[in-house]
Amino acid sequence: MRAREWVTGTPRSRHLLAIALLTGCARADRPHVPTTASAHETAVISAALTELFARREHAQAITIWEDGREFAPTLAAFGGVSDDTDTMALVSTRAQTLAVPFRVERTTLRDMEAFFRTDPEGWDAWFEAHPGNAGVVEIVRPRVTGDSAEMIVGRVCGEHCRTAWRLQLGRTGDRWTVRTVAVVRVPR
Repeated sequence: MRAREWVTGTPRSRHLLAIALLTGCARADRPHVPTTASAHETAVISAALTELFARREHAQAITIWEDGREFAPTLAAFGGVSDDTDTMALVSTRAQTLAVPFRVERTTLRDMEAFFRTDPEGWDAWFEAHPGNAGVVEIVRPRVTGDSAEMIVGRVCGEHCRTAWRLQLGRTGDRWTVRTVAVVRVPR
């Protein structure tokens, strides 16, 4: 089952995905787990998330996806190998404090599966349980070169709501700022 089926699927398809995931976790070829962002990368990530979700959307919270890209609701749609050479590999921010002006929650596929399995109202119930939340956000490891950085952020916010952005950032002194934001077409 693909990530888009997790987002748009029926309760039965989500249940089947959970069974497949549990079976897959027992195999030797476990899913790629995101590596932890460095303090330097965290500064870039904080600037990007602030631009997207505080300045542009005035969100009160976001939920960060803390599993590998192969199960991510948005960026898994790009396909490809999810390993240490993956140019779209997700990064974990769990060990770092993000400097963002909104609440940060975290989730995994297991958490989302458990929620959607127990609540038939789906995304409506999820947003009721997470007021002011902009959705589930996936963060690709930033590519930093000197005073420039580029990164991709994905977001799912409902059964028919998936978006990805490519951000170009620049640094002046210790401060990172977003220079450009471009919407990236997410494959169906």
